[in-house]
Amino acid sequence: MLVLTRKADESLVIGDQITLTILAIEGDRVKIGIQAPREIAVHRKEVWDAIHDQNRLAEILAQDGHGEHFEQLRQFLVDELKE
Repeated sequence: MLVLTRKADESLVIGDQITLTILAIEGDRVKIGIQAPREIAVHRKEVWDAIHDQNRLAEILAQDGHGEHFEQLRQFLVDELKE
């Protein structure tokens, strides 16, 4: 893991297409602005984990022949993410 120190209004660049800018530091919270092309998905880690888990479960259900329950499970997970 690369560890960098940045102050408010300083940025870092990932590849040629992604720029992260520190917008503000308030106590133990840091506000980060992200500039990336629309085709690059940007998610909070917990959302990405939920999407990844849902996709793995969908693959397992499809392989095990439980496809009839997949739509119900998919809708349940979508509803959970909305909360």
